[in-house]
Amino acid sequence: MAAALVGAGGPADAWVLTMTAAPREIYVQVGAGTYTGGNYSSGGKPGANTTINTVSVTVPAASVGGGSAQQMTSNSTVADSFFDGYATCNPPTEVYVGAWSQEPKGQTGVATLSVTSPANLTSGAHAIPFSQISWTSAANGDATADVAAGTFNGGSVALASIAANTWVEDCLTFTFKNSAVVAAGTYTGQAIYTLSQP
Repeated sequence: MAAALVGAGGPADAWVLTMTAAPREIYVQVGAGTYTGGNYSSGGKPGANTTINTVSVTVPAASVGGGSAQQMTSNSTVADSFFDGYATCNPPTEVYVGAWSQEPKGQTGVATLSVTSPANLTSGAHAIPFSQISWTSAANGDATADVAAGTFNGGSVALASIAANTWVEDCLTFTFKNSAVVAAGTYTGQAIYTLSQP
C-alpha cells in the first residue's frame, strides 16, 4: 500500500517562528522543498518543487486485517528546517511539513493549512478507506504539536492557523490501522496539502 503526499524549527521552545514583515506571500512544504541561496535565516528564497513524496507500508500476509497498526515510512529525506537549518525531523519515519505567511508591516491576515484526501486508496477494483491512515505530529526538541495530528477522512482536515509573519513546522508520523481484511495489491491514493489566505 502506498499513499502519495503532495508537496522548514529552530532551537526555540516552540516551532512557531517569527519572520520579517515583507510583501504578501505564502509557502507550504511537505517533504521535499526548494530554497535557493541558503535557508530563510541566511537570506534564501523559496522556489517551486514538483516532487511528490510517498509514505508506504507493506503488511505481512499473516498480519493483514489483524488490527495491529503498521508504521509507515516515507521516501522523503528532508530532516533540516529551511528556516535556519535545524535538524527538525527524522526521516524516513517522519515527514517534514512547514508553512509560512508573510505580510507587510501592520497587516494581520491568517493563513490556513489543510489536507484533503479522497475517500479511498485503490488497487484496481479494490479499496481501503483513506481513514485507515492517521498521523501524529511533533518535532525534535518540541513535543507540542503546532501542526495538528489527525486522521484522513475522505475530505478536508484543518491542520494549522498561521498568523502573519509566522513560520510553522512539524514532523508527521503516519500509521496504517490495518483493521480490515483486504485483497492483496498495491493500494494508492494522493493527499493534497494546501495553504490558503483570504
